[in-house]
Parts: sequence; structure tokens; C-alpha cells
Amino acid sequence: MKSNRASRLHRAQGFSLVELMISLAIGLLLLTALATLFDNSSRTQREVGLSAQQIENGRTAIDIVSEDVRHAGFWGYYGGSFSAPGAMPDPCALDAPSLTTAMALPVQGYNAPIATLPTCLPAANYLAGTDILVVRHVSSLPAGALSANGIYVQANATNTLVATGGGTFNLTARNGTGANVAAPIRAYETHIYFVSPCSVPAGATCVASDDGGKPIPTLKRLELTLDGGGNLNMVTVPLVEGIENFQVDYGRDTDGDGSPDGAAYTADPSTVPNWMQVMAVQLYLLARNTETSTGYTDNKTYQLGTAGTITPTGAATQYRRHVYTSVVRV
Repeated sequence: MKSNRASRLHRAQGFSLVELMISLAIGLLLLTALATLFDNSSRTQREVGLSAQQIENGRTAIDIVSEDVRHAGFWGYYGGSFSAPGAMPDPCALDAPSLTTAMALPVQGYNAPIATLPTCLPAANYLAGTDILVVRHVSSLPAGALSANGIYVQANATNTLVATGGGTFNLTARNGTGANVAAPIRAYETHIYFVSPCSVPAGATCVASDDGGKPIPTLKRLELTLDGGGNLNMVTVPLVEGIENFQVDYGRDTDGDGSPDGAAYTADPSTVPNWMQVMAVQLYLLARNTETSTGYTDNKTYQLGTAGTITPTGAATQYRRHVYTSVVRV
């Protein structure tokens, strides 16, 4: 009997309570380490994604504006000059006479306006302290079928004609064989670039509850085009999210040599004759991530041309940023 009992006691083997507790503790430590690794990896991946998006947004924004400025003053075949208007043109103008007068200023700007916003830009849709840039030209492609309410330009080497699609276009130009044919007709384009406090407003203007309660500053432009009702209007088009500042300096040709003078770069040429001397535009775009970065504090100072420097404060320091610049010949 004693021998059998001893044998049964000898066969009863396994983990002791202490060993089980140690195993569980080690397992918990491993799980914690894996969870921490996964969390860090997710955060890193998120930050990389946000940074990549910011870089793409900044480059896209600077490319869009730069390319448009390069086309400023393109009026088809016309190579002559225009008479200086008596006053600064209205960038929101829709009628042919006003648009004809405005052709003398292919580039026009507003230097961080306070009370002189274009009439077609509601104050609630404009981010205070940023510049506004107006670019005028015709489409690079001749128009197909003309819309009765659209606005178009027909031009040859010596004349231009601005009219709606229902108007009369009778200018001619020589083709490759030397014959006189109808001069091409192109759509008149006015683009007003500005920074808006939000990306997608719930209504007609931006409010604090837009974009999920965290409004995203966005580069937008007003375009001279037909609205949803088929009427000529200035229509707002969102371009790039995360653009929170836009500053523009203008290079003037003050000595008539056809090139901008380095010492003549200014944030506001101010008068019609000075605006007609603008030969180059220097763009500054401050892009930020569309979301905050946990544990990050932006204490950098950003140089934005003659507008000076900007240093983020308060909750704005939680976003990563970068300045994009470009000098474009008009």
C-alpha cells in the first residue's frame, strides 16, 4: 500500500502556483511590449502619412498658382498694349466693358486686406492676414460651342474683342497659307486666389462647426464661369487643404528694360501705373498638416517675404508646417 501511494505521488507533476504566476507576468510583459510596439508603429505610420500629404498639398498648391501666373496676360494672338484704366479694376466684374478694361492688369493683388475685400468674397470665407491674388488671361485652347452667357475674347495681332457668347465676333487673322480666317475665340478667365478658414462649409460661408468641428484652412479660388443655373458668375472652387497662409510679393520693371528690378519687389504696388509694371510674382505658401501631431510642438519661425515672419502660438503649435516658395515671370 505504501509503495502504490508513493508511486501515485511521484506521478502527480505540473506547474506550481508560483511558476504559473511568473509565466503570466512574463506573458503580460510581452503583450504590453507588443502593444506598445504596435502603437508606436501606428503613430509613426500616421505621422509619415500626414507629412507626405502636407508635402503633396504644398507642392500642388504652389504649382497650381505658379502655372496660372505664367499664363497671366495671355490674350491669344494679340501682342499689343492696353490703355491704363482710370482706377483699379473690379476683380468680380462680369460685364464685357469692365473685363475689357481689366485686361491692362493681368495680375492684381490685395495685401492682407482688412476692409477692402473683393465684393464677391464674403469676409467669413476669407482668412484674415493672408493675401489675395487676381490672375487674368484667356484659355489656352480655343472655345468650342459658345455659351450665350459665357464671356469670350477674340484677338488678332492688332485688336481684341470681348463679348458674351451671343455677341458678334468678326476679327480675322492670317492662317498658315496667308488667307484671312476667323480669329480664334477663347474663354475669358479671371481667377481670384485666397485662403479660406474652412474646406467644406455646411452653408454659404465658413463657421466653426465646419470640417467636423475642426475647420481646415484651404486654398481656394473664385473663377469667372457659368454657375449651376447657367449664369455668368464668380464661382468658388476649393483647391488644396492645409494651406494656412498665402503671401505675394511683386517684382516691378521700373526702368523699362523688360525685367523685374530686384530692389522693386513689394507687397503692394498700390497704383495702376505700378501694377502695370509688374513683371514677376514671388509666392509664399505656408502649408500645415490637416491633423495635429500628438506630443509635437511647433516653435519654428517662418519667413514669408516682405510680410515678415510668423510663429505659431497656442493650439496651432500642434501642427507640423513647411513654407513653399516660387518666383514666376508674368
